[in-house]
Order: sequence, then C-alpha cells, then structure tokens
Amino acid sequence: MAQTDTVFYIGVNGKTGQVKNKEYKKEITYRSKKRMNVSTYKMKEGNWQSMFTEKITVSDPSVYNITIKSDVFSREKITRTFEPQNDSVFKFTDRRNGQIKRTGYTLSKIPLLFHGEVTEYYDNGNIKSVSKYNQNELVSNRNWKRNGEEYIHNVFYSVDIEPRFTPGMPYLHEHILKVFDESGINISEVEGRLVVGFVVMENGEIEGIRIEEGINLALNNMALLAFYTLPEKWVPAKLNQEYVRYYQLFPINFIYKEYDFDLLELKGSMLYWEIN
Repeated sequence: MAQTDTVFYIGVNGKTGQVKNKEYKKEITYRSKKRMNVSTYKMKEGNWQSMFTEKITVSDPSVYNITIKSDVFSREKITRTFEPQNDSVFKFTDRRNGQIKRTGYTLSKIPLLFHGEVTEYYDNGNIKSVSKYNQNELVSNRNWKRNGEEYIHNVFYSVDIEPRFTPGMPYLHEHILKVFDESGINISEVEGRLVVGFVVMENGEIEGIRIEEGINLALNNMALLAFYTLPEKWVPAKLNQEYVRYYQLFPINFIYKEYDFDLLELKGSMLYWEIN
C-alpha cells in the first residue's frame, strides 16, 4: 500500500476491494517512513469497535518489529520477516520470542493479504492450522488440537449469516445456569472470564467443544457439560448461500461483589448474583 492509504476495509471471509458488507476496518497512521500504527476495528451492532492496535517499526524492508496492544489480551511483541516471491507475493514469518508463530504468503506487507498457504503454530511448536487463501478469502483449512490430534477441518470464522440456536438464547442461558446450579460447586465468589469454543456443523449439530479460556478445572468441566447436554440443534451458518462449518465462541464473565446473593442470573454473557 502507498503511504497515502490510511483506511482499508475487509468484508466477510476476508473479501477485499469494493466490499458491500464491511466487517473489519484497518486505519493506518504513518509516523514516518519507518514507523506506523495500524488500528483494527470490527463492525458490531452498527458501530466500529476497537479490536487491537499494532505499532510497527521497520528495521529494513524485510524486517518489521510489531507490538500488538489490546484490551482483551496482554501486549505481544512479534518480529515479522518478508521474503519476496514471484508475482508480487511475499513469504512472511511471524516469530514470538524467536519461535515461529505463523508463516505463509501475502500480497502486501501492510496490511497482510493472505494468498496461498498460511500455517499457524501453538507455542509448544505443534501445528495449529494450515489454511488456503485466494486473494485473502479463506478457501479451506486443516486444524489440530494442541496435543497434535486432528480437530475439525474446513471451519470458517467469518460468514454471511452466523449460526442461531433454534430455541433462542434465553433457553440456552437457562440451560447453562441449571448445569452450574446443579453442580454443587460454590461459585458465589468466582470472578473471571471463561470462554467455550465449538463448531456448528452444516447439519446444525455442535462438535469439537473445548475451553478456549478457562478459570479452573471444575468450572471448565461444568461449562463443557452445559454444551455437551444441549438438547436442541442450531441453524447452521451460511457463506455464499451455502451452509458451512462455523467456529462459535461463547464467553461467560463471572462478576463477584462482596454481598449476600441468592439468585444467579445470566444477562448476555455475564453471570450475576442478585442481592437479597
């Protein structure tokens, strides 16, 4: 991209160019020829919400030092190297603390526009995913668990229509609360964030349920049980008018205050205890 380009829009499933439905926005601010900031936003409920900011320092045309800041995760430092390929394609490699985190092919340096194969790694060195892109649009992927076991393949993370739980979210909330209530675990003083991830398959079934962000073993297991025992199906996601597999995240935030509580309630993704 030229230095005069300051805003870049990305549509559903990574579409670029004249996109109708803008899902992501990247604002590029050039501090100098070797220093720039890239702020990434996601469209949510009609507003652009900040996701993360990258502070980039260019050591030379082939080495970028990047500091990523976000309210969701802690600061991360990455060294990104580029190797020119044929047909205006660059091979890039992201390293964190000297260890490879991601490598693949891109059509531009800022922002990255994937084209070809992109491989991601866990911090233990095992492969997390191998994905194929065409002009930044995800075509297919293969996925593995942290221990090396195969996970569900060809999963999408951005779609035209997201999946929907057939009985409705109030039913899902009630089911989760019931599982926690019947577990016998004292959660009156729990505080923190728990995130469940799962794949909504093309037929509406959910598979691959796992904890993306946990609190402790007991609570993690109860959250898993809540989704394993869901009796109803989902309406699957749609991309390009076809049903596809979609990776769904369900966060639960435990809010604790020093009061006497007697009623557990789930509002949105927040668990509250109502005061007597």
